[in-house]
Amino acid sequence: MKGKNVVVTGGSKGIGLMLAAGFVQQGCNVFIFSRKTDQAAADALNKVGPGKCTALSCDVVDEAAVVAVAASVKAACPNGIHVLVNNSGATWGESIETTKRESFDKIMNVNVNSLFFITQAFLPMLEQTAVHGDPARVINIASIDGHQVPQLETYAYAASKAGVIHLNNVLAGNLSPRNITCNCISPGLFPSKMGNQVLKFGGEDVIKYGIPLGRMGAPKDIFSAALFFAGPGGAFTTGADIVIDGGVCAKPRM
Repeated sequence: MKGKNVVVTGGSKGIGLMLAAGFVQQGCNVFIFSRKTDQAAADALNKVGPGKCTALSCDVVDEAAVVAVAASVKAACPNGIHVLVNNSGATWGESIETTKRESFDKIMNVNVNSLFFITQAFLPMLEQTAVHGDPARVINIASIDGHQVPQLETYAYAASKAGVIHLNNVLAGNLSPRNITCNCISPGLFPSKMGNQVLKFGGEDVIKYGIPLGRMGAPKDIFSAALFFAGPGGAFTTGADIVIDGGVCAKPRM
């Protein structure tokens, strides 16, 4: 992976930061997006190296911002990018009685719509590096809540993540002839803002009784999957979805 250009949306915190850190440690040239430029996150990754991290600002639901950030990456990487990680996401939890239409408008826009339009914006740069036998890569971050009924009432979020998984497959089917793979990762509980909300709701019992392997996910767990999709081992894999949840979805139920 050394020297490859990687874009990670929502890369300044949580799972996005775990992925960005992993690519930097592989020697990649990584661009992280957040609504406000997080230079501190980039500086921390650059201290570790050996790759380089650049922080940029981009509200992924703002069309003009997406066009502008794509132009910035294009200027920095005139020969294109090798990997796009669509990680930006939002959640919304509320009872069915009080759930607002706004929740679906916001969550679908951030989690599904922006994923498509970010991919569209970076498609020309992905095509620049895409070659037969060594395709460019798109990695989409979904969730186990796209596979199961979550404990929390997160109607829009769960529906959006199911949408991400299927959108990934539609993209894979249409971009394969262009030598671009599209694959999905569906994480369970990881240290993040969303993960903390789950722990706040269920406490440590969520881990003790809910996760068969008895722990939260660690950065190496999620990055190992991303590295497979992004590296030589994933060159012949597209339209796949890896569930990384410590056995939650596989847990026997009554």
